[in-house]
Amino acid sequence: MRYRRVGCLIALFVIVWTAVVPRAQASQSRTIEPGSDLVTPSLVAEEKEACTRNLKIIYEAIQAYQFDHKDLPRWLSDLVPDYLTDGNVLICPVCRRTGRTELPPLADPKLACSYLYEFSPVPVGSARPGETRHTRREWKRRQMGLIGSSVPMVRCRHHDPVLNLGFNGTVFESPAQWELLFTNRIRAAELSLNAIFGGPDEPAENLTPLVSPAPKSTEPARPPGKTHTIELAPFFTSTLNRSWMNAPGDDLASLPTGNQVFGGIEFKVEGVVQLGGKSPGLARFPAQVKGIPINHHCQHLYFLHASTLDGDPQDGDQIGAYLVHLPDSEMTLEIPIYYGRSVCDWHQKGSRTDDDRELKVAWTGQNEVSKRNGKSIRLFLTAWNLAPGVDITTLDFVSAQKGAAPFLVAISFD
Repeated sequence: MRYRRVGCLIALFVIVWTAVVPRAQASQSRTIEPGSDLVTPSLVAEEKEACTRNLKIIYEAIQAYQFDHKDLPRWLSDLVPDYLTDGNVLICPVCRRTGRTELPPLADPKLACSYLYEFSPVPVGSARPGETRHTRREWKRRQMGLIGSSVPMVRCRHHDPVLNLGFNGTVFESPAQWELLFTNRIRAAELSLNAIFGGPDEPAENLTPLVSPAPKSTEPARPPGKTHTIELAPFFTSTLNRSWMNAPGDDLASLPTGNQVFGGIEFKVEGVVQLGGKSPGLARFPAQVKGIPINHHCQHLYFLHASTLDGDPQDGDQIGAYLVHLPDSEMTLEIPIYYGRSVCDWHQKGSRTDDDRELKVAWTGQNEVSKRNGKSIRLFLTAWNLAPGVDITTLDFVSAQKGAAPFLVAISFD
């Protein structure tokens, strides 16, 4: 009798086990989807914080890679294992929960990865069919030429709002179209593929701002004293009243000297830093000038510059760069100098107006050569946004050794 009761208890236990345990196991292994009642605000905040830590680790790894290779990685997987010993850093906590990752063609080809790497070599044809000449990396670098290093380098689109790792190392939130954060400074359409590489305007319905653009300022030009000027005298290759390209009377003697305001920015004007190029006439100038001291926290950098011309460069050709060095960091920020976007030849050419180009003419004048040709000479202003600000130690001025070679007159910052 006792054995019969024991047998009944065992049978009852087996029935209960087979009925209950599979349900419990199914509950424990169930994927929690976004929007589920099980996704609490505290879980969302915890995952966002962990993802932010991942992005900062990725940024440090990219810095180290760039220091060793003098270039950015092609994919985030290039960082593993030498710069990221733990490949799990490439997986957002949301993706661990949901199983989702980035999809082709923007997905990393080597490793499962949650993050969209904006500086990959993927042709932009994946976003604009038929376009095969340019890559996402080139698109992003040209965007940086317009709004600076706030352009996202890595994005996690598994959060709402999206998490972005800026080229300057800051992590910030944005809508799916991050360009809409900057509509107080530039139209989002100007950052699109079509605007940068040519083509019809982006459909307006795709670019509806989420915030109201700031009204155009009616205030007068920025008065002197709002910016800090940089001492360039140790790096000058010529004085302003000298024909540094060896054509008599071809100089900048008519440019006002000392502390002057051009384009609303105060500059200290004393001389010229001309870099070399591929033509024989430019061979005697240095290919780069290194170690221009800044030693300050900067939100914006301002360059008063132009180019000398020997050949026929195409608009968009990179003819040089400013390399920004940060303290206690191996990371270098590159500010590209594009012909037709940042600068043009300092002598006005033909009948084409600068309104057709992405340029800001800060000063115009004449010298003996330009007067004979009935044209003007000019300098251009490039403003580079580093907001919310970075500490800069030094800056290098580098030529790409092409037919158009950049020259620098002054630098300021705020």
